[in-house]
Amino acid sequence: MPSPHTARPSAVRADIDLDAAGKRFGHIRVPHSTHESAYGWIAIPIAVIRGGPGPDVLLTAGNHGDEYEGQITLLKLMRELEPPAVGGRVIIIPRLNLPAAAAGRRTSPIDGGNLNRMFPGAADGTVTEQIAYFIDTALLPITQISLDIHSGGSSLEYLPCAFARVPEDRDARARQRDALLAFGAPITMLVDQPQSNRTLSAAALAHGHLHFSTEIGGSGTTRPQTQAIADGCVRRLLAHVGVVAEALPTAGTTRMMRVTGPSHYVYTPVRGLFEPDFTLGDVVHSGQSAGRIHFPEEPERAPRALVFEDAGVVVCRRVPSLVAPGDCLAHLAVDIG
Repeated sequence: MPSPHTARPSAVRADIDLDAAGKRFGHIRVPHSTHESAYGWIAIPIAVIRGGPGPDVLLTAGNHGDEYEGQITLLKLMRELEPPAVGGRVIIIPRLNLPAAAAGRRTSPIDGGNLNRMFPGAADGTVTEQIAYFIDTALLPITQISLDIHSGGSSLEYLPCAFARVPEDRDARARQRDALLAFGAPITMLVDQPQSNRTLSAAALAHGHLHFSTEIGGSGTTRPQTQAIADGCVRRLLAHVGVVAEALPTAGTTRMMRVTGPSHYVYTPVRGLFEPDFTLGDVVHSGQSAGRIHFPEEPERAPRALVFEDAGVVVCRRVPSLVAPGDCLAHLAVDIG
């Protein structure tokens, strides 16, 4: 479904032809006037590879700048894909929120914007809102399939997984499920109650895309295991939709899980140092101890105990021990029977 904002003009543009056959590298230009560069623009790298007949696919990473597996996977893919081996068109943006990625931060140092909470954006808004608007009005309408690659970032670590916001339409759900099985992530998490309706995933589904995202690793780094998962999964998705001919074998059947709502999350209500009683991948039950918050400025004060409200598998944990009210410490998922 097209965005209601498509009629409004945007100053953001790509400096390459997105429709021509062949392979070209360029930039998405976001005007940004500063003291150092009065008529400057932010240069977000983009590549387009177009071969024979086939679908139009949008691959993005760096939506959050401190998540690296996807950035590296797409940088490799930009160099490796060549038009004769491509059916359709692939648009690749490895550092979607470039200011955040250049700073190694989740959010933009320019305006504090969290790009994945700003869709559909605004034509005349902040830098981050303008990036979201360009994606929503210029790129999502000309593609039918999209993947937004995330990891846990500096503050979180995930069990590597595909993360799918489930479409309402039955046929769309079936197409998404088939693609997720081909993608072959170790875990596939289906989300019933998304925390935000202003994500790139929400925008892509509103445009009728075959779409899902990932949470691969985290901790502000990448590892050989998680990088191999990202590299292989993206290649398998492209083979599944007919963009490339070769299909890599899956590592095994994906484990289907579901995140059902607020009771699957543990948050801290106080400031201090968190000592967990769990590790990533643990199976926990309702009422089980999640850990405790220590108060280093009040050493005589007893720690604040925290428990799991619900049962499930710990699929995500907080990385830093220093916590403040509202920080997510863990979240759970349950197997789909």
